[in-house]
Amino acid sequence: MLPLLLGTLIVLSVLLSGMRGAALLWHGGVTASALLAAAWQTPRPVLPCLAALCVAASILPLSWGLARLEDDPPRPGERTLCLAGGLACAVLAVVAVPRGLLDAAGRPALVAALAAILCGVLAAALRRSVVGQCAGLSAALDGLTLLAGLSGRGALLLGVAALQAALMLVAFVCLRRIAWARGTE
Repeated sequence: MLPLLLGTLIVLSVLLSGMRGAALLWHGGVTASALLAAAWQTPRPVLPCLAALCVAASILPLSWGLARLEDDPPRPGERTLCLAGGLACAVLAVVAVPRGLLDAAGRPALVAALAAILCGVLAAALRRSVVGQCAGLSAALDGLTLLAGLSGRGALLLGVAALQAALMLVAFVCLRRIAWARGTE
């Protein structure tokens, strides 16, 4: 089941990069599901479960804010560029992890994490609004959270959680300004 979830994460990273809040919510849900599936299969499930909780805590408010308040949806040209760039990033992630480097169980997880990181950075680079850029970087941090949760590195998970909190703060301030500007009109 875990390879299926990781494959779905790669596809969603490509297709949904640069879209609005619902896409980020779906992407985060698949990432959290992959982490929970990994926790189910390992003898030490604490770090993957904490990583899944970190993903959910960061994705839910950001996707809600994007869906409700952001006034800068991506244009069709941006979506096409994200799709083409996302496909290139996914191919790059597959090529970057050679078959003999990891066992058969670890390679899909590493490829999925790299694809999520690359597609998230691409989405952040192509977005015009600060909140959209935060959403793209949050998707990239999902890939890093996946790596931290699957590898069992607590220090990396704490660092990612701190980065997600900083992104949430920036996005919250920007969303608050958008909501305030709409309220005064």
